[in-house]
Amino acid sequence: MKLAILITNPNHHLELSLGVAKIAKAAGDEVKYISLCELRRMQSPVDTFMEEGLDFIKFSDLPQQLKPSSGKKSLGKSDSKLRILVQTAFWLLKLRPFIKSAFRGADKVLLMNDGAFPGNKICAWLKKKKIPFYLLQEGIRFPLPNQSEGKYGGAGAEKVLTWGKRSANHFREIVADHTRVVVAGSPRFDNFLRQVEEAAVIPNETRRLGIFTNPIDDLGFCSKDEKLKIFEHFIRRSADYLNSNEIVVSIKCHPREDVDEYMEIGTRYLNHIMKSPTNIFDAIMEVEAGVIMASTVGLELMGAGKCVAQLEIPGYGYVFDYTDDERVIKVPAEGDFELVSLFEDMVDLTYFHEHVAKGRSSEKVYKHIKG
Repeated sequence: MKLAILITNPNHHLELSLGVAKIAKAAGDEVKYISLCELRRMQSPVDTFMEEGLDFIKFSDLPQQLKPSSGKKSLGKSDSKLRILVQTAFWLLKLRPFIKSAFRGADKVLLMNDGAFPGNKICAWLKKKKIPFYLLQEGIRFPLPNQSEGKYGGAGAEKVLTWGKRSANHFREIVADHTRVVVAGSPRFDNFLRQVEEAAVIPNETRRLGIFTNPIDDLGFCSKDEKLKIFEHFIRRSADYLNSNEIVVSIKCHPREDVDEYMEIGTRYLNHIMKSPTNIFDAIMEVEAGVIMASTVGLELMGAGKCVAQLEIPGYGYVFDYTDDERVIKVPAEGDFELVSLFEDMVDLTYFHEHVAKGRSSEKVYKHIKG
């Protein structure tokens, strides 16, 4: 087998696929990484590729004028004329020639996104060339207000490799007729859960509540100012409880966000606030509980045995199905809420394991691709 692995993110895409690549290489297959991380203004994980002795090719760097935070100028929704024009021109002039060269000789492709540009264009090209591709679920799934293009998982993969039964049920409603949906687990979560089991538990002198934000403005749910107001409204309403109980609030932002914007707001109301470690595992393990907006970090918190509260997004409610778990605290856009149970309840992992099947996920992914 000659397997090409396409990534556009040097962090979770690499975590999801590296174990698969190593198993394939050990089995005598040819493996090559195709990295488009530079399209996201991130650096390809070249050092890791070289350390593991993996063949790779990466797209050339793009101008780095834009800072890694939300609030950048938008090209509009996915079906806007400007966005379509820009993406089509870039695909024809720059990306398609690179893809044609990069995939030369590959007979199977593993990728993490088939819905958003450039994944949609690449999958259409692969189908035209009759090269089978396999989609490995990259994160939790929910509708995005600023996207109207093809649904994630519906581009015609040979198989959609899902994390667990809830995800499998979701994708079965979306996939093309010939696509098989299978539960393979998540290599990234296997590694995460292994780290949790091996981590030494060092009690903090004070209670800590983590707030884990993500760029819901970039996703189309609101503007950046509105996102920060959601955060401020939560902090203002919870400040009396947090301050009176000497709870330290730890802020962990998505890499595209500016943590100082959140810190500036938090210091207006809170007696104890700090920046989280950059590493997401360290950030999760140092807190007793977490507050989320709309990201996979909610599952990571649960997997680490931490209770979760979720902020309502005005006009969209509680994104994803976290609140199906009765232990998840709903923080409404307006009105009262209680945070006490965040520090008193025990996490029931039933909900977590409905989303993430634990164990030997890289092996399962490889076997599903190899056939």
